[in-house]
Amino acid sequence: MGNFDIRFYRSIFLRRLPFFLAILLSVSGLGFFVASILPPTYRADAKIIVESPQISAGLARPTVPVEIVKQMQLVQLQMMTRPNLLALADRFGLYKDRSEASENDIVDDMRSRMSVDPIRLDAPRGSEAATAFVVSFKAKDPVLAADVVNEFVKLIIQKNADIRSGQASETLRFFQQETERLASRLSQLESEISDFKNRNKDALPESLSFRRTQQLNLQERLMQLSREESSLRDGRSRLMRVLAGTDTSPNAAAMTPAEQTLAQLRRVLTEQRTVLADQSPGIVNLKTQIAALEKAVQAERSDKAGAGDGKSGLSDLDMQLADIDQRLQLIAREKDAIDEKLANLAQTIAATPGNEATLNALERQYQNVQSQYNVASGRLADASTGERIEMRSKGERLSILELASPPQRPIGPKRFAIAAGSAVAGLVLAFGFVVLMEFLNKSIRRPIELIEALQIEPLATIPYIPAAGETRSTKLALIPTALRRNIGM
Repeated sequence: MGNFDIRFYRSIFLRRLPFFLAILLSVSGLGFFVASILPPTYRADAKIIVESPQISAGLARPTVPVEIVKQMQLVQLQMMTRPNLLALADRFGLYKDRSEASENDIVDDMRSRMSVDPIRLDAPRGSEAATAFVVSFKAKDPVLAADVVNEFVKLIIQKNADIRSGQASETLRFFQQETERLASRLSQLESEISDFKNRNKDALPESLSFRRTQQLNLQERLMQLSREESSLRDGRSRLMRVLAGTDTSPNAAAMTPAEQTLAQLRRVLTEQRTVLADQSPGIVNLKTQIAALEKAVQAERSDKAGAGDGKSGLSDLDMQLADIDQRLQLIAREKDAIDEKLANLAQTIAATPGNEATLNALERQYQNVQSQYNVASGRLADASTGERIEMRSKGERLSILELASPPQRPIGPKRFAIAAGSAVAGLVLAFGFVVLMEFLNKSIRRPIELIEALQIEPLATIPYIPAAGETRSTKLALIPTALRRNIGM
């Protein structure tokens, strides 16, 4: 507090008081004038509520997302686009008195005057609160503000309905195309599977067990024919020796080829019974052949008994040889046919695993596409129901809760705040001007300033004492002329 002289600073303030008052009154007066001439601003509010769907979601699922806040934000963004705002401003002539305003300025001003805000509604515990929005617009004319906000609300409702209907129709169209695509793919796979089965009908996996059984039967038959052929060839050899007079067997000429074949089949049957069961196809086949040969042998013996002695023994042997040769030819042809069948069976059995893999791949594709088709068909039904719900406005939708009416009181400008702010600004500017003037003034006005400037300690300091007239004229010179006229000086 050594250098702080309150009397000195008070004298400085009194000396600068005219400037202080001039700045304070000028700024405050300007603020009061601006606050008084600013036009009033009115805000009109309209309310939109989200209505619950009229059909329960458990009975018919909607195909439009139910995130209504996001939907509202999307609608707001679309409605706040440049073309929509310019069209709305042109419809109501909002800027007809500002022809110099550019489109960018109009769009920015419209966005600043328009607002869409959610309303928080209280709901009982355990229940879901309703969702609502308030749409506001500011204008100098209360009727114009109400008309603009009502038109904007109607556009929002219509835009939301168009968006929901469009989404439902687009969803239905998508699933219609998807089901048609999957149905075409199913038809294509069915055709491929049918063509593959027709091309490989003898080598399909479902007939593999039958073909293997058939292969075993043919192999057994081939063995039987081989044994029969061997027996016939032995009999033929004996007959040939008899004809040549070299066979000394007492019974060689007595047995006919049928009897020799019958004896050979009986030996084969005895051998096969040690290996196979009586119900096996091979045993049953042997029994059938033996029974047939037994009847044939009996018939031959009857024919020989009634035939008499007209035929010689040599002709009987020739007939037996002819029968044996004929039988051998039949056996050879049958063996060739069996070999061909066995070759075909072996080829088809070898091709079956590859065909099975290809067929399984086609059937897996068919099953996958079929499951996709079933899912798409179910969703197509849901999409069709959802589209009808949206077209009839039975789903969740926006509706007008309250239209805007012309406001009775303006919301601005805040004249008192403007006036108070201008007064505070005047005080700050005036005080700052006084401080700045004193900061720039480097003259010596106190003894301590003289001591600090000269770095000496004077014996005494005598202040300047002006005359009475000089003091008054000096003070009057400091007061501006206009201010002196106002106060009558």
